[in-house]
Amino acid sequence: MKNFKRLVSLTLCAAAIITLRVSVCASSVSDWTDRWDDAVSDESVVSIAPGADGGEMRFCWLSPLSEKQKFIYGKSEDLSDGLNAEISRVPTLTAQFSNRVALKELDENTKYFYKVNSRETHSFTTGSSDMLTALFVTDSQIGRSGDYRLDEVLIHDTAGWDTALMSALSIRPDISLILSAGDQVEIGASEKQYRAFLAPDSLRSLPIATTVGNHEFYFPYLTWHFNNPNRHNGALLNLLSDKGYYFLNGGVLFVVIDSNNPLAIDHEALIEKAVKSHPSARWRVVMMHHSVYSCENGDKAPALRQKLAPLFDKYNISLVLSGHSHKYSRSYPMHNFNIAQSGGTVYLEGGCCSGSNPKASPEALPSYSQAGHPAAEPVYSVISFSDEEIKIETYAVRDGGETLVDSGNVSCFERDDSSARMSGVAAAIYKAISKLLEIKRSIFDILR
Repeated sequence: MKNFKRLVSLTLCAAAIITLRVSVCASSVSDWTDRWDDAVSDESVVSIAPGADGGEMRFCWLSPLSEKQKFIYGKSEDLSDGLNAEISRVPTLTAQFSNRVALKELDENTKYFYKVNSRETHSFTTGSSDMLTALFVTDSQIGRSGDYRLDEVLIHDTAGWDTALMSALSIRPDISLILSAGDQVEIGASEKQYRAFLAPDSLRSLPIATTVGNHEFYFPYLTWHFNNPNRHNGALLNLLSDKGYYFLNGGVLFVVIDSNNPLAIDHEALIEKAVKSHPSARWRVVMMHHSVYSCENGDKAPALRQKLAPLFDKYNISLVLSGHSHKYSRSYPMHNFNIAQSGGTVYLEGGCCSGSNPKASPEALPSYSQAGHPAAEPVYSVISFSDEEIKIETYAVRDGGETLVDSGNVSCFERDDSSARMSGVAAAIYKAISKLLEIKRSIFDILR
């Protein structure tokens, strides 16, 4: 197993705040009001999820039980070279099918076109195997800004979500992956809110990796709408919404865990499996909803810290992405509950990206927080991964443009994986039970 020499260093953003003007118009409430009925009546809106690796792309959409489905893809815009993809169909509790497609062995840095049934043709572009630019968002929470039963509230939040996406893509068109750390919607049992979340046009071309938030864990819509790879079927506790999963993209190993699940052993089993599958991945990133090192230092943070921070140390996680508080913060590199002199894990806590319920970071930050954002406004982060470093740039969305409010980087440090494994009698018992559960759940996936 390879060791990588990494020295973690973080740099504060320049004293002079840089304001950038977007080249496209912000998504307006009036625009979304005009297209609202079509958006929320589209029961077959298509989502794209990252594949198990860079050579795969995964798709998902709902449909009535009585309708046959077709998915064609190819490299020609007119799909004259189109191939029919295999569709797996999972019945849902709402008398629909969740239709799932996994396109494998795709060429690197290549544009493909696809079409579902007689819908409009869309395109996506595969990324590089050794570089990645990702957009990190959290808590879009469609429906949070007011009475979630009112269309004007949903329209406001959807417009804000779309504005954040367009803003990020206008300044970094090389973004090839969206990372969403949970609470995509306010009501996890609302199909209408999920349709609104998926309505922005950019989501027809970009894969989005979603996370289970505390507003979503109790209903399976997240599972039905997103075709995530390498789902953790062997967890002792599986909540209704979705499972943890992992994938490799741009040479980066991403492990997505459900922080609503209180069993740390479930999370360790998934992380161990992911690391064993990709031991030489340049970077290891965990994404979860609740923050381990929150600038709020309240709610679940201290309890989660005691359970999960040692796991992230043990498995040499470079970066942990989270949300929940709606307040932005970036930690110093942490190890063994202290600021690390070398190495360590950086914890990035995103704010509310859509503006549905933004909050300001406290002026007095905890000792482990290196940066926050003391303004109640939408924020998102652009994260660039290269061989040498992870670069983080965080922007606040404002009228007519966006402002760079924080930047930092994570550089290479030496990685020792000698203890990165589950051990002991308890681990052996867990793995035996987990294997049985995995077999059972794969057979009865209809219940998920």
